Amino acid sequence: MKPLFKNITIYNSENYNQFVQFHGKKFSFSYNAYNVIMMILLLYCIILNIVEKNFLFMLLFLALTVFLILFRIYWPTKRHEKTKKKYAENKESSFTISFYKFYFTIDDKTLYYFKLYKVFETEDYFYLYIDDENAVLVSKSGFEIGTVEEFTNFIKKKCLLKYSKQK
Repeated sequence: MKPLFKNITIYNSENYNQFVQFHGKKFSFSYNAYNVIMMILLLYCIILNIVEKNFLFMLLFLALTVFLILFRIYWPTKRHEKTKKKYAENKESSFTISFYKFYFTIDDKTLYYFKLYKVFETEDYFYLYIDDENAVLVSKSGFEIGTVEEFTNFIKKKCLLKYSKQK
């Protein structure tokens, strides 16, 4: 069967670093208003319950604060460090990615579009996330069959709710 799109992407340390930075922005800790507001509210509740001498609720809010710190700060930061370390060890290599109607292949491995976790389009790449930690990098300059615009329309249709264009 003839592929609809064919791409050859060269993976090197520059590509990996660019991906790790992108991945960190998307799936790591960020200082957003939600985290700050939640921490302030939880600390207020802890102080209020200490003043009121309601130690049971104080312990509950303290546990919620610890959970928020773990869930929104510690675990994403650890995951980002793990990803950074994993991709720092990779050597330069080249992958041929062929896209068909219902699936795509990377060298000899077959992956289906509906199993993709997320798809991000950046200025230079498409990141096809297989899960929340691993992605296939597709270089926009590597298309041998098809164009970037055609592929963008194709992948949007295949991954309608999973597709996002980043600036």
